[in-house]
Amino acid sequence: MKKLFANDTGKGRVSSNNIIEILSKTSIPLTIITYSCIWGALMALNYFKTATSLLNSIIVYSLAIFAWTLFEYLMHRYVFHFINESSWSQRFHYAIHGVHHDYPRDEERLFMPPIPGLILIIILAGFFSFMGSLTFIWMAGFLNGWAIYVSLHYLVHAYPPQKPLKFLWRHHAKHHYKNGNKAFGVSSPFWDMVFGTMPEK
Repeated sequence: MKKLFANDTGKGRVSSNNIIEILSKTSIPLTIITYSCIWGALMALNYFKTATSLLNSIIVYSLAIFAWTLFEYLMHRYVFHFINESSWSQRFHYAIHGVHHDYPRDEERLFMPPIPGLILIIILAGFFSFMGSLTFIWMAGFLNGWAIYVSLHYLVHAYPPQKPLKFLWRHHAKHHYKNGNKAFGVSSPFWDMVFGTMPEK
């Protein structure tokens, strides 16, 4: 298991357009700076612009992290792996996820690039705006859930299995190399167990 992704070297392209290609990549420092600033802004807005108590903030924040795991599973299963015979569907699939399956060790594509990420955060904030003053702390928790997910995803692809979480390495390797229609959970196999998409042992 120490070489789960060891032979997958190289980098792919998602577009012949150089601007789109640049916008589809990111780096670890840029990712940390960008999303830390967004997270900090959300926390500040919750503190200065709402009357949400500390206890309620902790509860909502924790629920948002858990909700992220379901969002992660559903997005991975039904959006990232959505594909049909149409050429636009195949291009869309390859751009958002197919290139990762072809080049799973390409570190520039293990994180959500800043511009697509910011667009997604704005869309999600609009979707969750029905929560009113709790939207800021909810989005901060949701972003924290994403940070946990993307950190684990990076570790799984970039480093040998770590003993306490070795099951996550195995789980994700099965998704990449055994059955792409199973093991959609990255930060946790919980929803795979709930929805019956656990891979065979």
